[in-house]
Amino acid sequence: MKNEIEIDFLEPGLAIIISSLENVEEALKNNKELTKTLDKLNEVEEVEDLFEILNTFKSFEVELENQIRALKHKDEFELICNLQIASSMADFLKPDNFLFKFTDSIEDGAEKSLVTQENILEIYKEEIINKINIIYSESVLKFKNIFSDEVEFTKVLKIASEENNLNDLREASKILINILKIEKTVNDDNKYELLKELNASECLINLVDIWNQYEMDFEEE
Repeated sequence: MKNEIEIDFLEPGLAIIISSLENVEEALKNNKELTKTLDKLNEVEEVEDLFEILNTFKSFEVELENQIRALKHKDEFELICNLQIASSMADFLKPDNFLFKFTDSIEDGAEKSLVTQENILEIYKEEIINKINIIYSESVLKFKNIFSDEVEFTKVLKIASEENNLNDLREASKILINILKIEKTVNDDNKYELLKELNASECLINLVDIWNQYEMDFEEE
């Protein structure tokens, strides 16, 4: 991709979207609109074009979910996860969302001189962990009418809302999603609505994991 969109979070975020939607495409097989969108995402070079493509994807996201559910596929839950991860990352890559706003605050802030190439990723990671905590905190309130304070799901969610260790957040995300997957007392409509919140955090964890891999690869060179 050209330098225009080689911003810290754009390329790994785009990679998450593409890999997630490719899994959906494989299951749906003949969704021409999705295939066309993926082709464009793989070829995009300008950030403005990326925003337009992601907006197009968001416009038929509900249709994709309906098609997945109509398949009665054995991996329906995982496919919905893939779709929601792609959707959440598409939202986070919008210019008015927190990643761009945080970038602007760094570039315009009084502490700009303290930001170096060596610490920039750590600064972003801290901001993302803070965002994950907020998502989980808000989810505690959203889920309170479905899960009581005594059940494991709520207990893990509350712990995760205050956790600042990425490894622990990663483990909490897996536990929460797995609990929801096997939960029998919640209908699919409510389950997938709740799952959106969990996958919003999951996609941010995936973003940090890609950054960590970049750092490891760089150190090995």
